[in-house]
Amino acid sequence: MRHDYVTSGDVRLRVQHVRAPAPSGPPVLLIHGMAADHRTWRRTAAALRAAGRDTITYDQRGHGGSDHSAEYLLDEFAADAERVVDHVGLDRFDVVGHSLGGQTALRLAWRRPDGVRRLVLEEMPPVAQHANQVQDAMDQPLTPRRVWLAVKQVVQTPGALSRFDKTMMDSVSPQFDPDPAWWKRLAQTPQETLVVSGGPADFLRPEYLQLVADALPRGSYEELTGGHTVHREAPAAFTRRVLRFLA
Repeated sequence: MRHDYVTSGDVRLRVQHVRAPAPSGPPVLLIHGMAADHRTWRRTAAALRAAGRDTITYDQRGHGGSDHSAEYLLDEFAADAERVVDHVGLDRFDVVGHSLGGQTALRLAWRRPDGVRRLVLEEMPPVAQHANQVQDAMDQPLTPRRVWLAVKQVVQTPGALSRFDKTMMDSVSPQFDPDPAWWKRLAQTPQETLVVSGGPADFLRPEYLQLVADALPRGSYEELTGGHTVHREAPAAFTRRVLRFLA
């Protein structure tokens, strides 16, 4: 495993690049969601490497071992991802993004249409089409399930929540207000894309993710169980579907 740091603007990002024992396909960049860090992908990354795929993970700005910043713009997250890609030296690669990391992955695909081969968007909150979708997509009420998942995350990835910049939501939330330009750009995304829903157990409605898949020229939709963190709560099913899609 290679641990490294790369500078993106005035922010330093922590990067992990792990080689597969016997590479047999393009590398995979995995981008975590809000309040997590690169460790959330441990099981997914191990399965990808066993299938012959190098994996690259990193802590997005405001998370884990990466620096905080004054504000958090979605396009800045994408620029960070592009900087990681250049630093590692990726040419043709696949991208898997969870939640906020899905927005990063999608915007990276827009920036690198010839570099990103296939794209997996797991529980990615879409930019709203209408004002009433904003609350549904971004508000996360405190429920017993959410408390349990938060405790589980602390146990499995200690330090992730404490290192997370909790001012981030104030910067990020307004960027999910209705924006027809986002949907127009989505409809021009060239990559074959798998949109994964964790079902109705959590805050992000599956029908919103179905809208994303339908808007993509080469989009497909898969509804699994596990709620918002499908890759952690239903790892076997998630990994099987992703490996089949990326094959």
